[in-house]
This record gives sequence, structure tokens and C-alpha cells, in this order.
Amino acid sequence: MESRRGALAVVGLSVAVLACWVNGILVRTVTVHVQFLGAEADRSDYRVAAGAGVMTAVLLLLGVFALVVLGSPAWLVYASAGAMATQLALGVTAWWSSRAVDDTVVLTRSVWDGVRDVLVLPGSWPLLAVLVVAVVVRVRSSRAPR
Repeated sequence: MESRRGALAVVGLSVAVLACWVNGILVRTVTVHVQFLGAEADRSDYRVAAGAGVMTAVLLLLGVFALVVLGSPAWLVYASAGAMATQLALGVTAWWSSRAVDDTVVLTRSVWDGVRDVLVLPGSWPLLAVLVVAVVVRVRSSRAPR
């Protein structure tokens, strides 16, 4: 029974990491690549995508620490670190792409809009819950009598 519970925990943690990663990809894709009525992405769109990529990378970095605290398998920690690296690369490239776009257009949205979008959409919520659980486990283990 204990091994089944451990396997379910690993599946849950994997889903939390994957959902957060996909959430960041979706925010970036919708912001930059989904334009209506023949519009093209402007600097604001790339800045929002940069904020989304960097915020997702930060969440996944915190997730890596949470996975270590919770004693997750090494493969999941490495996969989460790889997911974090891809999001960071996407955020940096989006920021770099914003420099090449016509700068005569007034910026209507910023990096903080991308940060907000990542935190507001439910794809990042399971990983945020894992972070809370990891903090509780860490605090309880530090207070346990030795």
C-alpha cells in the first residue's frame, strides 16, 4: 500500500510540474503567436511573453527545491530543472525579440502582465500547492524532536 501511495505522489508531482510548464508555453504562445485580424506581435506582446517565461522559470526553480525537500526521484528533479531551463530560454528570447520590433508603437502591456497571467491561470496552481506542502514539511521536520 505504501508503494502505491508513493507512486501516486510521484504522478501528482509530475503532473504539477508539467501543468506549470505547459501553462507558461500557452501564455507565451497566445500572447505572441495568436494575433487576430491580421495584426502582428508588437513589443508589448514580446514583453508579456518574456515575463511569462521568466515567471514560469522561477516557479519551476522553486519547484525543484520543493521536490528535493519532498524526496522526489532524481529523474523528476532533473526533468523539472530542464523544464525550468527551457522556460528561462523562452523568456530571454522573447525579451530579445522585443528589441527587434518597431519601437514607435507605444507599450500597452509590460513584463508584469506576463507574470500576472502565469499566476492567474490555473496551470501553475498545482505547483504552488506543492510549494506550500514543501514549506510545511520543511518547517515540521525542523521542529521535530531529535
